[in-house]
Amino acid sequence: MTQDLDRRFLVLGRCGDKSLHREWIADRSCPRNWDLQINSYAKDQSTCQDGDLPTVFDYGTKWDSIARHLRARPELLDRYDYVMLPDDDVRIGAGDINRLFEIAVEHDLTIAQPAMTADSYLSYPILLRMPWFKLRYSTFLESMACCIKSSYLRRLLPMFERHFTGWGTDLVWAILMPDPAFRAAIVDAVPMTHTRPLYTGPLYDSYATGVDPRAEIRNVTGAFENMPPGMQVYGGYLTNGRRVGPVAARVLNAAGMFSVGLRSRAPVAAARAGLGLGLRAIARIGYLPEQLRPISGSDFESLGLFRPADAQGGPISRVGRG
Repeated sequence: MTQDLDRRFLVLGRCGDKSLHREWIADRSCPRNWDLQINSYAKDQSTCQDGDLPTVFDYGTKWDSIARHLRARPELLDRYDYVMLPDDDVRIGAGDINRLFEIAVEHDLTIAQPAMTADSYLSYPILLRMPWFKLRYSTFLESMACCIKSSYLRRLLPMFERHFTGWGTDLVWAILMPDPAFRAAIVDAVPMTHTRPLYTGPLYDSYATGVDPRAEIRNVTGAFENMPPGMQVYGGYLTNGRRVGPVAARVLNAAGMFSVGLRSRAPVAAARAGLGLGLRAIARIGYLPEQLRPISGSDFESLGLFRPADAQGGPISRVGRG
């Protein structure tokens, strides 16, 4: 494969020996709006030579490896408008990846992710695909297959370098940017399937070196004075194009947690999440996210994430937010 200079988007896959990345490019009849580059931890290097750009081999964890990759190749963040960072156990097709990028541009999202099918192994039921939504604005997006505007990704690199397990960073990155409302979304129009049971990937072997990911979560989430309670959905678009506000979005999402979630691999967690969304529809009617404020003396003060300049880098299309 060769790089297409007309493609505006990059998929930077963190891939090992059992990677599913070939499924991402299997449909050769589908014109792609994105290039694929592989950042690989494979022992058999021949298994990860399918990208449009040369493969990079790095045997760290996902996030410190990606940070090194982009530090060494800053031109990638200049060349591409958005970068998707999928794990290698995500099942998704080329057309759906196209659509994810298109929706991110259409709604001027800073960060987005596909929704998860009911047969996925999942940690967070809020990410389950809701069939009547096109997208839901959310304060939480997972690190499994995020799609990030390049200007914002550049700003996040110091966080990835310092908190390299990734645990906790996905609890804050949707609300770290200035004016975060309507900048982060779960895209239900684009489904993906997480195929690997939780906590079984090669990353978890590295925790034997003494890094406690749960301590990382406490360090990250405890660094802010206005961390929101729970994961919040505060609006969205339905498949018919209608925009819905916080109350309707939460009520519909809560209903989906019972209709879809009870058929998922985590029915009890989905029911609890649905109940929480229903309660928030009443208790937090007017909620909109605000930029997180670091506690004085926390390491987030020194990461360069809170400069007054627009972290989104401005819109890249004529279509405004919303």
